[in-house]
Amino acid sequence: MNTTSQSKQASLEFDIHAKLRSANSHWSYLYATQPHDEGCNYQFITNFVDGIEFAVYKRIDNYFILVDFFKSYDEACKDAKEIINTNPEIKMMLTTN
Repeated sequence: MNTTSQSKQASLEFDIHAKLRSANSHWSYLYATQPHDEGCNYQFITNFVDGIEFAVYKRIDNYFILVDFFKSYDEACKDAKEIINTNPEIKMMLTTN
């Protein structure tokens, strides 16, 4: 059995937990939904502390789970880009200089 190719595949997959640890980030991995979140499947949050940083959260049941945090569209992971791409206004904001 060749585990080398499996190890390389796993190491190429995005790991939000590892990114949070390595960046010593302030972003929460998970937070509970609130009544005003009814019908909302995603949260796009902007933080202006020490420069502009963005976070994308995806709703799973009664929680929002962090998909990724980044300073530019190019830094976002594949899943975050897919979410952003479905929202043209957000994508334009991130990709316009």
